[in-house]
Amino acid sequence: MNARSGAREAIELSGERQFPISGSRRGERPVRGRIAEAVLIFAWAIAFLSAAPALRASELVDKAAELMIADGEPHLPPAVPRVGTIRRSADGQIELVDPKTNGASPSASLCAANTLCVGKGQEYASLSAALAVAHERNVIEIAAGMYRESATVAVRDLTIRGVDARPHFDCAGVALQAHKACLLLAADGATLENLDISGAEISEEAGLNGACIRNEPNMSFTLRNVICHQSQAGLIAQGGIILIEDSEFYDNGWNEFAHNVSFGGECSVTVRGSVFRDSRVGHEFKSRCFSTVIANSIFRSTRGSRDIDIADGGVTSLYHSILVKTLGTDSKDLIGFASESCTHPGDMLIKDVRIINADPDAQIRNFDRCAGHAIFLETVSFEGFPPKKVGYIKDGGAAISGLAPPSSGSAIVPLSHP
Repeated sequence: MNARSGAREAIELSGERQFPISGSRRGERPVRGRIAEAVLIFAWAIAFLSAAPALRASELVDKAAELMIADGEPHLPPAVPRVGTIRRSADGQIELVDPKTNGASPSASLCAANTLCVGKGQEYASLSAALAVAHERNVIEIAAGMYRESATVAVRDLTIRGVDARPHFDCAGVALQAHKACLLLAADGATLENLDISGAEISEEAGLNGACIRNEPNMSFTLRNVICHQSQAGLIAQGGIILIEDSEFYDNGWNEFAHNVSFGGECSVTVRGSVFRDSRVGHEFKSRCFSTVIANSIFRSTRGSRDIDIADGGVTSLYHSILVKTLGTDSKDLIGFASESCTHPGDMLIKDVRIINADPDAQIRNFDRCAGHAIFLETVSFEGFPPKKVGYIKDGGAAISGLAPPSSGSAIVPLSHP
C-alpha cells in the first residue's frame, strides 16, 4: 500500500460525510471537515514513515540524540559571553567593564576588601565612576595620585577615604559641580578622610566662591585628615551637624565674601586638632552656627581678616588652642563675637588658649549685639602685644608672658605645610 492509498482508506474507514453542521458561519469550513482533514494528515504521516528506508529512521534517531543530554532535557544554545557593565569614564565617555576583572588590571588591589577601589589599575579609574555605582553605607577607597575631576556625593552615609599616600583632587581649570565645589556633598552623612583638595575657582558671575568642599543645605558631614588649599573658598557649609578632625585649610579666602572655612544656616560645628591659616582676604574661621566647639587647633592670620569670626552669636567654646596674628592683616580683630547679628544668643568661652600677636592694635572684640552675653577668658596667655579687649569681656585670669613681639612672617608655630 502506498501513502496515497493508505490515506484514502483512512478516510473511507472513518465513514464520515463532510456535510455542514448546524450553527456554522457562511464561508467557514465545517467542524467535521476539519476533523477529517486532521485524520488524513495523521494517516499520511504514518504511511510515509512506514515507507521510509531504515537509514532515514536511523538518521532521525541520531539527530534526536544530539538534541538530548543525559537527564533527557533539550540542549540550550551556548551562553552569550558577558560584556560587562556600562559606565562613564572620567572624561564622560561610555565604556564597558571587563567582567573578568571588573575594569581592573591584573595588578593587586590597593584597597581593603568590600570597598569600591579607585585609582590607576584599580576597579574604578575615577571617583565619579565609583560614586555612580555606590550604595548607602559603602566605603570608597582612593589610591594615591592626581585626580582631575569634580564630583557630587549623592548617596547617604558614604565614606570616601584616601589610602596609601594622600590622593590629590586638583580642580584647577575643572568645571565645578553645580558651580559650587570640587567635592559637593549632596547627601547626608558623608565622611571624607585623608584627601588633598585644591584649585576650586568659579567666575564672578557665579559668585567667586568656588570651594574645595561644600554641602547642600542641612547635609551633615565629617572631615578627617583633609587638606584644602589654594581655592577661592576652602569649606562652605550651610546647615547640618559638622565634625572636623586633624585637617588643614590654607591659602583660601580670596575675597571678602570667601573664607578658609565658613558655616551658616542651622548648624552645629565641632573642630578638633585642625589648622586654619593664611587666608588671602577673608577670615580664617567664620561660624554662624548655634553651637561652635573648637579644641586643640591653630589659627594664623598673616594677610586676611579675623582669626575667628562668630558672626551671629551662639554658644561658643574655644579650648587648648593657639591664635596667631602678624602685622599687615586686613583686620585688627583676632576674634569677633556677634559681629553681624544675635541670631543665636549665647556666650563665648576662651579657655587655656595661647595668643601670639605682633600687631599692637590687635583686639578681641565683642560687638555686644547679644545683650548680656559675654566673652569669658580663662587661663589665656599672651605672647607679644596683649590684644585690646573691646565690649563685654570677662577676664578670669589672663597671663602675659612678656616675650618680645614676633616679627611679621616668622615661623611662629609648627604647621604641616609651609
